[in-house]
Amino acid sequence: GWLADRSEHFVGDAQGRDNLTTAEMALDATGRFLALRVDILGNLGAYLSLFAPYIPWLGASMATGCYHIDALHARVRGIYTHTVPVDAYRGAGRPEAAYVLERLVDACARKLGLTPEDIRARNFVKPEQMPYHTHTDRDYDVGDFEGALRACLKKADREGFARRTEDAKAKGKIRG
Repeated sequence: GWLADRSEHFVGDAQGRDNLTTAEMALDATGRFLALRVDILGNLGAYLSLFAPYIPWLGASMATGCYHIDALHARVRGIYTHTVPVDAYRGAGRPEAAYVLERLVDACARKLGLTPEDIRARNFVKPEQMPYHTHTDRDYDVGDFEGALRACLKKADREGFARRTEDAKAKGKIRG
């Protein structure tokens, strides 16, 4: 078999998902999202590939996800590094945006003493708001995000999680 060395990989391969992102959310006392600030520093690699600058830009354009947020400030910067070039695969910016936003939503819920489900339900774009136009010129034509969340929670038996954790513990197993 043939195995490429580092130099061959450097000229023939690409990497993905190399952003450094910071984000802040402003909320009111009831847990409604008022504003989101996102700063994305995207590693472009040592050489410019076709999609490298597009990936962090697309992440910023999807920063509000499926939530109604009154204001958005997004900054995107690209840097060249000593790594292989960055290219797009499997979502190109969208997974990164969802990861950052959903972790931030969970942190907001913890800080306010709300459940993750409740804070999401308060802030989802509602079906009656469709078609919905985002701050970054994206359009959602249909969607029932709260309904989808409730269906997923039911299917996952979220209510039974604590019981399953105790059952596992009684059997000497750890469930996280």
